Amino acid sequence: MTEREEVKPGRRRTRQEVERLVSEFVASGLPRGEFCRMHGMTFGTLERGLNRERRKSRDIQTDGKRLVRVKITGRSGTVDRQHLCGMTVVLANGRRIEFNPDFDAAQLRRVVETLEGF
Repeated sequence: MTEREEVKPGRRRTRQEVERLVSEFVASGLPRGEFCRMHGMTFGTLERGLNRERRKSRDIQTDGKRLVRVKITGRSGTVDRQHLCGMTVVLANGRRIEFNPDFDAAQLRRVVETLEGF
């Protein structure tokens, strides 16, 4: 294949095939373009596979611990006692965990331990 020839995309590769090729690429030490030509894959497919591996590796390194955005809300003045809550945690899926104003550390510890078990 000459430098001017293009690699024409073939069939779609499965995620497992791309993961295998990414592992082979990393171990090969070849330049990206040469590896893609040798394996008949597009540069974009290799890039997406490499990016996916980097994200997966980063997630493993953080051991599932990620920073989350916290929004502190409150009202000054008169508060409706029926809707008063010491703390509310709103999960990404919309579920809410609410603690009464008089919750204690032991209660919070049990909730956290339960959530970490999932």
